[in-house]
Amino acid sequence: MGKKILIRRGTLVLPHKRLLVDEDILIEDGVIIRMGKGIQDPQAHVIDASSLLVGPGFINLHVHFREPGEEKKEDLLTGSRAAVKGGFTSVVCMPNTKPPIDTPMVVRFIGYRSQEVGLTNVFPCGAVTVGCEGKNMTDFGLLKKAGIVALSDDGKGIQSARLLYLAFQYSRYFDLPFLLHEEDEEIAGGGHMHQGEAAFLLGYRGIPEAAEDTMIARDLVLALYTGAKIHITHLSTAFGVELLRYFQKFIPVSADVTPHHLLLTDQDVAQMGNFAKVKPPLRSKKDVEALKEGIREDVIEILASDHAPHTAEDKEGGFVDAAFGISNLEVAVPLYVKALVEEGVIDWVNLWRKLSYNPAQFLNLKERGMLEEGKIADITIVDPDTEWEVAVNQFESKGKNCPFDGWSLRGWPVYTIVGGRVVMRERSIVDGEFC
Repeated sequence: MGKKILIRRGTLVLPHKRLLVDEDILIEDGVIIRMGKGIQDPQAHVIDASSLLVGPGFINLHVHFREPGEEKKEDLLTGSRAAVKGGFTSVVCMPNTKPPIDTPMVVRFIGYRSQEVGLTNVFPCGAVTVGCEGKNMTDFGLLKKAGIVALSDDGKGIQSARLLYLAFQYSRYFDLPFLLHEEDEEIAGGGHMHQGEAAFLLGYRGIPEAAEDTMIARDLVLALYTGAKIHITHLSTAFGVELLRYFQKFIPVSADVTPHHLLLTDQDVAQMGNFAKVKPPLRSKKDVEALKEGIREDVIEILASDHAPHTAEDKEGGFVDAAFGISNLEVAVPLYVKALVEEGVIDWVNLWRKLSYNPAQFLNLKERGMLEEGKIADITIVDPDTEWEVAVNQFESKGKNCPFDGWSLRGWPVYTIVGGRVVMRERSIVDGEFC
């Protein structure tokens, strides 16, 4: 008989049914074998989930784990530890490593290495173009056979419309979705932050919203004509929401938003400095409100962190020379709670839907993203009420480049269970055998 876990007295979040129910869960051999009230099993390890929310494990569509090649910023071990500390049972790692995830060998390396680490489920995203250079397509079929779940050149927008048009057509043979970084580099012009009053006063070159919006519009049209499955990652503009809303009448396009684009604006750059340098840049208050409305209306169906760890050296010096990116994997969930649940934009069930069920559906992970008997026991347990401060110096991630240090937040994951094994307990990583 395999190991058993009994989660008792919790409130279950069922995002696929849009319900909250007070029931217990019994897990055996990595699978949910029973759900109901008053379950008893003397052989099971019991987790008392009184006053806690118990739901399917969170799935993050956009993280940078930097391995291979930039392990000084992050690696698959520290990234995985950060993921489970943050309540994420599955993550999709972006391909702009060194070398990029553009060959089956690199895909397999990530698969073997993540299995060796043995914490969160790591799903590689393959590069659309060789070297993420935007010139020649990779072999989508070989990459999928090796284990990728999606395609992206994240970090760069694909500048050639013809190449992307052909890539969209080619992808249909392999049923691979695209995660699109939308930026026209000529319009962006090597800018450093959002083009607006704050950039003018600070003396930094601005990145116009048009750099993002024109690419979104182009790619939506190309998807309309090719039937490609596309997802706009780290959406940041008000007009981008409108474009998404319009094209959803014709194609099944989706998008995600990061926590920093919901909680910060370009006005925060003056105070937060290099830690607030991110791409796409922090936008205006108008854009933030439009993003929240898009989330409320389910125009935006997924939330993803764009966890981008850097070394201290990457973020030191002048703002112009500092790297783009925010490290946020361990605090993403309570940040979303602050931005969306506490402000009444969405409730807990819809938050869980956008963090678990919808990403699972997008990636066709049929055994994940819901609590049901017979499903894989990837489970996150959240304390919705207790307040803790963000302590960047205690991050599992190597990346300490986080502008939220010292913020007091609610809604922290307190248990992470991956495949029926407790890997995070009471906000601490479980090293060695637990259950």
